Amino acid sequence: MFYKIKKSDTLAKIANAFSLPVELIIAYNPSIKNPNLIYEGQLIHIPNIEDIPENNFDFVTLTPLERVNRAKSVIGKGIRYELGKGGRDEKYHLPTKDNLCDCSGFVCWVLGLSRKTDIPFYKKHGGWIYTDSMVDDINSQTGIFERLSVPEVGCIVVYDAGKNIGHVGIISEVENGAMKKVVHCSLGNDKKYSDAIQETLPNVFDRSDTVWGRYVG
Repeated sequence: MFYKIKKSDTLAKIANAFSLPVELIIAYNPSIKNPNLIYEGQLIHIPNIEDIPENNFDFVTLTPLERVNRAKSVIGKGIRYELGKGGRDEKYHLPTKDNLCDCSGFVCWVLGLSRKTDIPFYKKHGGWIYTDSMVDDINSQTGIFERLSVPEVGCIVVYDAGKNIGHVGIISEVENGAMKKVVHCSLGNDKKYSDAIQETLPNVFDRSDTVWGRYVG
């Protein structure tokens, strides 16, 4: 279906109304180059969840260190960044079938989860695991993530979209109760290295709204 943008609309507001990730709407609307630059009267494509292929992954049980090693295993594979991509390779060799991936797709692949899920908590998010729904999960008493007061190796670090785009990664190194390194898939990594998945300093997550979550399944 198509939706005509109203004067007061933001992509986050539209995504929430249709229970879809902002990233997915952007992926279906390549004309949107900046999520903050939409205009009244603009027509955008709203994908129907039923029309999006679903590949159910087998559950993958990994220790925190194994999660980190799995995340690092795809560094240097030349995977490029694109919103709405990744997390759907049922063969588990890479987090992508077409060499394209975003942060949520990468983290879902590391954890062995399908981005589109029937996990009960995520029904209110249209069945999607993405940055906003992960933050909501971490801040709740149910779901698949347990909130942490200090970061730990193998946990996720995430902030939601707000008025822009959220971001998520896997913490690979902790020192004195603080994040030291994170493995994440980002546009910044792609522009700098032509390889979106990198282990970097955690500067991009240095925000007041960043939260940490231990995956408990």
